[in-house]
Amino acid sequence: MILARDGRRVALVTGGGRRIGAAISRKLSRAGYFVVLTYRAARSEAESLAGEIGGMARSLDLARPETFTRMARLLEKECGRLDLLVHNAAVFPRTPVESLSPRAWDSVFAVNLRGPFLLTRRLLPLLRRRPGGAVLFVGDAGAGRLWPSYLPYCLSKLALEGQAQAWERILSPEIRVGIVRPGLALIPPGFPEETWERLRSRGGPKGPDSPEKVAEAVLRFARRGGYNDFSHSP
Repeated sequence: MILARDGRRVALVTGGGRRIGAAISRKLSRAGYFVVLTYRAARSEAESLAGEIGGMARSLDLARPETFTRMARLLEKECGRLDLLVHNAAVFPRTPVESLSPRAWDSVFAVNLRGPFLLTRRLLPLLRRRPGGAVLFVGDAGAGRLWPSYLPYCLSKLALEGQAQAWERILSPEIRVGIVRPGLALIPPGFPEETWERLRSRGGPKGPDSPEKVAEAVLRFARRGGYNDFSHSP
């Protein structure tokens, strides 16, 4: 097993091969974690980054819960432990209210909300194996603006924050749970550039405003610094 050789802590970063996820993977690797980063379609990017940081890239589809058992078995076999689970992966499709279909609605919630819940539940035995296990969710500081063309995304992220709080109540103090709420950190694919720049010029929602700052917030939580950590909530 990998950790039998080097003793490093293990972090699983969903969607960890590109964009903000790549920044998180690099930051955790530099901090001493062995990073298992997942991808759904961007295999080449994920494998390239895993090679760069000495980690491991594996396929995971959050819309298909049947893939979670395979991931759990992989972590068990190759690593023997899991210290940090970072729920970074999400979809952000443009879904105007007027043309929003039930299928489009369900596909967003399957990845952004249902997937993190079921994956967390499936990986609890590994997270409990050693003291200090932690789960961190990546929310969105701007979700409360409820953009009409991205309503399923916004609602899924608001619900994700509630899910994180629920997990904290269920798992604390055995496993720490927290959430990072990025601001305008990175323009989503297909988002109007003019609108994005206008939002940034106005300051935008408060939160880490670059991939590097999001990654720093993740690392602070991992080190028990508690960025948006509810581990001391009533």
